Amino acid sequence: MKLRTKIFACVAAGAMLVCGSAAAAIDANEVHLALTSLRLALVKIGVANAMLSNATPPSSNAEAHVAPANQLDSDEIRSILVSKGGVINVYLKPEAGVEGGILQLVPAIATGTDGKRGVRYTCYSPNIPDIAQAAPECSYRPPSK
Repeated sequence: MKLRTKIFACVAAGAMLVCGSAAAAIDANEVHLALTSLRLALVKIGVANAMLSNATPPSSNAEAHVAPANQLDSDEIRSILVSKGGVINVYLKPEAGVEGGILQLVPAIATGTDGKRGVRYTCYSPNIPDIAQAAPECSYRPPSK
């Protein structure tokens, strides 16, 4: 009976370790580094240029004239993918505290008080409910079903 109790205790402890790592808190510093990375800045510029010079927003990295998604990685970012409507999808690495974390930057053309057009981005996450705690400029928006 003692051996059975020891095995149960080990299994329970192992489950706690696995559950604990899966529920790790998002790392605000890593998310900040991802959102301020030069690679993401280059993609934002590419999308903005494409939107301001064409009637249709880019729907791929190629249309935004930026490197392929898998070449836009860093210590915090797994890849950056431009999708339909010029939406920039930032796929985070586990170091950011969320396995499979995604940030989405949705572009919109805005006209300043001086009459000049520019592109403004709104940041969302479809799978990080507490994103606003790590990045106040972002909000959680679960995917619609």
